[in-house]
Amino acid sequence: MRETDILLRLIMAAACGGLIGMERERGDRPAGFRTYILVSLGAALFTVLSLTAFPESDPARVAAQIVVGIGFLGAGVIVIYGGTHVVGITTAATMWATAAVGMASGAGYFLTAAYCTGIILLVLVALPWVETRVISRFQRRRLYFTVRSLPREELVREVQGVLDGYRIPHVLLRMESCKGGQGECVLLLRATVSGKLDLLKVVEDLSALPGVTWVGFEE
Repeated sequence: MRETDILLRLIMAAACGGLIGMERERGDRPAGFRTYILVSLGAALFTVLSLTAFPESDPARVAAQIVVGIGFLGAGVIVIYGGTHVVGITTAATMWATAAVGMASGAGYFLTAAYCTGIILLVLVALPWVETRVISRFQRRRLYFTVRSLPREELVREVQGVLDGYRIPHVLLRMESCKGGQGECVLLLRATVSGKLDLLKVVEDLSALPGVTWVGFEE
């Protein structure tokens, strides 16, 4: 293979990686423009070298190592917050797919690399709209509501009445210092809500109950 052919494949890989990286840079993701170019370019160069530099070796061995290596790189952008919230999985998956685009470019499958780049961009740009407008309306989330109030005997019944009014299945998990007298009453409830529900309206109605000083929720 001539070096001009190799250069063309590397340019193709860099261009595809750059397009994907521009979209991720626009969203201020952990890995951006330069990262995706390098991932795609590196995968392409490794693929080219496996095909040309080691004629008596098995090219598939190098390809397998690229897949594994990108897996370790992608794991570095996955972050867990608070033990429950996972961030960066889409970024890691995009890096993995970008490496595949680079491998296709390095192997000379330009049309395949171009089509795959287009599909990746379609997934990153268009599908979030589908998730927000369509899928989220049918999803059900498990939330934990915390209600702080002055101690009142009817508090639990009134809070549950508000949730029942919105047809929210719920379970009272904890009740602290809710007897009459001084101090503060704290309720913790687990609820399952749909994506169509206006949570701010629920919080407003709970906050409007007599004696309630604070209402919050978290996943």
